[in-house]
Amino acid sequence: MNQSGNLGSGSDSAANPVGEFTFVLHGAGGDLAKRKIIPALAQLASVGYFSPGARLIFAQREALSPAQALAEVDAFLARTGDAAARATLPALAPLLSTCSVRLGEPTAKAGLDAAIAQGPHPVVHYAALPSSRFKDLIACLPEERSAQRLRLVLEKPLGFNARESAEIEAAAAAKFNEDQIFRIDHYLGKQAVQNLLALRLGNRIFEPLLTREHVASVQITVAEDLGVEDRAGFYEHAGALRDMVQSHMLQLLAIVAMEPPVSLEANSLRDEKLKVLRSLKVPQVLGTPEIITGQYAEGYVKGQPVPGYLHEPGVHAQSCTETYVAFRTEVQTWRWAGVPFLLRTGKRMPRRFAEIVIQFRDVPKPLYEPVGGHWSGNQLVIHLQPDDKLELKLLAKTPGERLRLKPVSLDLDFFNTWRIPVRDAYERLITDILRGRLSLFLRRDEVQTQWEFVDRILADLKQHGLGPVPYTSGTYGPSAATAMALRTGALWSEDAVS
Repeated sequence: MNQSGNLGSGSDSAANPVGEFTFVLHGAGGDLAKRKIIPALAQLASVGYFSPGARLIFAQREALSPAQALAEVDAFLARTGDAAARATLPALAPLLSTCSVRLGEPTAKAGLDAAIAQGPHPVVHYAALPSSRFKDLIACLPEERSAQRLRLVLEKPLGFNARESAEIEAAAAAKFNEDQIFRIDHYLGKQAVQNLLALRLGNRIFEPLLTREHVASVQITVAEDLGVEDRAGFYEHAGALRDMVQSHMLQLLAIVAMEPPVSLEANSLRDEKLKVLRSLKVPQVLGTPEIITGQYAEGYVKGQPVPGYLHEPGVHAQSCTETYVAFRTEVQTWRWAGVPFLLRTGKRMPRRFAEIVIQFRDVPKPLYEPVGGHWSGNQLVIHLQPDDKLELKLLAKTPGERLRLKPVSLDLDFFNTWRIPVRDAYERLITDILRGRLSLFLRRDEVQTQWEFVDRILADLKQHGLGPVPYTSGTYGPSAATAMALRTGALWSEDAVS
């Protein structure tokens, strides 16, 4: 297997199936496993990506047969309406076995060893578990210093603060080398994120423009139209800062702002991302605030009434958990000094979308009249969900005699361009795990630096008694977030087109 960690090494096609392996999915009965991981495994199996000698083991507390386990997943997908995933589930049956593992109990290690015995290598232990169970799982695994023999996959969040994360990392480092540990941030598996790297590193026309001289602002948005749903037990401990900012959003920021690496090798990419993460300015919470937190109240989403966060099942009646956060930061390097980076994420917003908007500066002397009375300028927009695509917004003259400019878009829709299905983020990440590629996974020092940034924000908010302000469900968050963006001379994307 390729151990280089190179982003571009190997092939993902079914014509080049991965070799034999044992894949143990811990927490197979959980929501994440049923919603994302198992459908990704089933899709890969259905297109012939796995060799006949591969083994999949679903590990969970309940003792279920393979048929029972697949039936539970099928019932879950039926409830969520994922007919495409249901259709691929039978492809797992020839490869699947199950085992009951009660982590934290004396019998856990023996039961796991028996299930894995005589299986092919590498053995991949995928921890789709609450982070409180990570150390229990690690305790059950043998000390093995070879990525050819054993790989450990850790889902986010790695703890709920820098201290807990460091404890988990110390337990893993006591048994495994860094190249055996795959820390998941599924946004890095999205095709649009990988094409952002390609856009920057493979095209000369863009990279010279991504500097303070040419960029007015950068905004990153991850908006959800759903509420907390059935995740209140987790979300009450996490909130938007820990759940979204600490992982997805800071990684997206790092990819946008990093310097070109010397190669596509994993550690070269991670080194450059780490420099960005270490250079981030912590937003101030007093004076002219650079961070706004919110909590959704009742309202309407897509025409349907929805309850406020405090009335969701499992939420404490006096909860101060934030479901929305918007903040301004800066990347304090020569390339980006002074450029505002605006990040926001929230639940119960009007629609579900995720995007990165790079706003370029206006021309020094406008000679044309803008349609609508204000300039929108040039933008590079990287759409991450619901569709993966790139959009370059230019200004073009409108037909007729008047010298007016109007925005037009050049779009790159990946499906329509390549005419082949774009691999789901989890499918891509699983293939990279099996091939030993580390480029799309986080390194220990990245995770720690991200936690330190978020911990500092949370500590400042707590110190000054600043809790979330309510915002109506079906809106784009508190009005204070719009005011914060305006103070930097920027508009959130939906405000710019309204």
